[in-house]
Amino acid sequence: MILKKICTNCFIIIFFCLITSCKLDKNYFPYNEGRKVFYDVFFQDKEKKKKYYRQSFFFLPRIDNAVPVLKNDGEITFYVFESKGILKINREEFFSSENTYDSENDNSQLLIAYPIHKNTEWETNDKTTIQMKLGYDRFYNTNLPFKLKNKIVSIDETISIKGKKIKNCIKVSGYGKTSYYPDPTLGNINIEIFSTTWFAKGLGMVKYKREEKSDSETMGNIIYEKTMLIND
Repeated sequence: MILKKICTNCFIIIFFCLITSCKLDKNYFPYNEGRKVFYDVFFQDKEKKKKYYRQSFFFLPRIDNAVPVLKNDGEITFYVFESKGILKINREEFFSSENTYDSENDNSQLLIAYPIHKNTEWETNDKTTIQMKLGYDRFYNTNLPFKLKNKIVSIDETISIKGKKIKNCIKVSGYGKTSYYPDPTLGNINIEIFSTTWFAKGLGMVKYKREEKSDSETMGNIIYEKTMLIND
């Protein structure tokens, strides 16, 4: 369950870099119908147990100003690009006749804000995925809402993926915090969330890292990383 929720959070981030717009450098946001992208995923839980697996994302035909993307678990998400940025809409909202989102007044679903310049900032709604452990076998999902503050910190970053250097990447850093008060015995538990995402020309999102840290042993820290498989 925790892995699925983290995947959903990073899945939101992954594909806003892959949608084209007249206001963007298309080299950083490649889109081709039928394109399939693979990522290696690493997850470390509070007990420092590690898991490795692979994800794939498949680009479906455009629908007006939206790009539907199919995840390997069957989930379809729509990425809608507008003048102020790119929004992530789930399948139910996209096909709803009630217009449950207002792109002009609500930034809760805004994945990235234009322009793509250093120091551009925006906020998104998010939820914690870290778990609380009581005793030996009682786990509780936190699911605490918080605001993730995002900022483009570099547009010329160089990173290395499996020995291959990728230059002139866009680097986006995110930060959020919240707290949880389960009971007087445990007291108030503070949680901080850090995320970093890198985008490269001709590739889109090449790496994503997220950490959730708490100041309580009942929660500990978790780490999630996603790295694109790049052909030589």
